[in-house]
Amino acid sequence: MESKSMYPSVKKRNGLFRVGFILMALCIFMSCSGDKEEFMISLDGPNISVSDFTGSWEATTSVFESTDGSQRLDVIEVGGTTLLQVQNNGRFTITIAVPGQGSESFSGKMGFNGDEYGNRLIVLFDGDAMDDYELFNVDVNNDETLFLSGITTFDFTGSGTEVLATIDLVMVRS
Repeated sequence: MESKSMYPSVKKRNGLFRVGFILMALCIFMSCSGDKEEFMISLDGPNISVSDFTGSWEATTSVFESTDGSQRLDVIEVGGTTLLQVQNNGRFTITIAVPGQGSESFSGKMGFNGDEYGNRLIVLFDGDAMDDYELFNVDVNNDETLFLSGITTFDFTGSGTEVLATIDLVMVRS
């Protein structure tokens, strides 16, 4: 004759406990395996540092061109301005003023990750996710001229629609 447990629910609970424990362990494992090492930004690059261009800068060249070549804006040529303020801690504000479109300011932080990008400047705009950064070529000549170029987004018409664009800035200390 088959022996029946006097407490059949104990076996059920024990089985549910095991299944629950296994599911919990899997969830913990999956959440831990998804953790990424935090992206580090340093104020110092291999050959240039943020301190090399800390201060106020005014563009003598400020050209945006859509990556498909259909739109181009030379901010200085149309009577506008591009001003950049860089702090020692890597915080920055850039203000672009275009006649007829007003001015717009963007701020964030900048730095380097030499292991991954060498001397390319990493720019993270306020409000963007940590993995939504932009990379720019940067150089400083005689502590007087700052060169920045790269790919960003830009609103050519002032309508709120941004398109992928190249940027070319030549700036002097102001």
